Amino acid sequence: VLAFPFVRARLERAGFPSNKLVDCFPVVNFKRFFDPGPNGGAIMNTGACISKKRMEDFVEMALRAPALEFNLYALGYQVDQLREFASSRKSPVRFMPPVELEEMPAEYKKHRWLLYTAAPGGRVGWPLAIAEAQASGVGVCMANIRPDLRDYAGPSAFFYDSLDEALNTIHQPFPEELRQLGFEQAKKSDVRQHRSLLFQLWGMAPEAAITKQRDHLM
Repeated sequence: VLAFPFVRARLERAGFPSNKLVDCFPVVNFKRFFDPGPNGGAIMNTGACISKKRMEDFVEMALRAPALEFNLYALGYQVDQLREFASSRKSPVRFMPPVELEEMPAEYKKHRWLLYTAAPGGRVGWPLAIAEAQASGVGVCMANIRPDLRDYAGPSAFFYDSLDEALNTIHQPFPEELRQLGFEQAKKSDVRQHRSLLFQLWGMAPEAAITKQRDHLM
């Protein structure tokens, strides 16, 4: 079983043999997103507009920092409801139209920070947007909902426990040395590395099946 590292303990408690579990980061096309060129200065958030993503916080932060440009790439049935909330708060957040995957690398390059909001409770997994943003040279600032997210985002990422803390982070430039670390961290999600992992498992499957059948006959 290919699984995120943070679910290993849970699967083992459920009875999965440890030697049958293979830790695997989320898969992204690193080559498509990698761009070491300069980035713009805007702030972005992206993903499904659902309660666990707590995008209301992004709307609120745009209200608190009107000098910055906040772009929200939200998808899903609750976007209209979030628009109404933003309008009622008179937030300057910009709701971006849907973007095709092939066009997203250019969108990331317009931004300095990915401000990834999430509700307390830890139900958000390991978002693909983090690796995509890092490969694009974008700094990552995420809600501090679970310790394992630091393993995924790596040493270049920032985590916040309050909106004030997040605002303080995104008002700062993203240091170049951390940007370089972000590129290296994103490579851990490169589909080309994961593909070889999957091929190895496929290669082992027939041998395992033959061994099992042989042991049964003996």
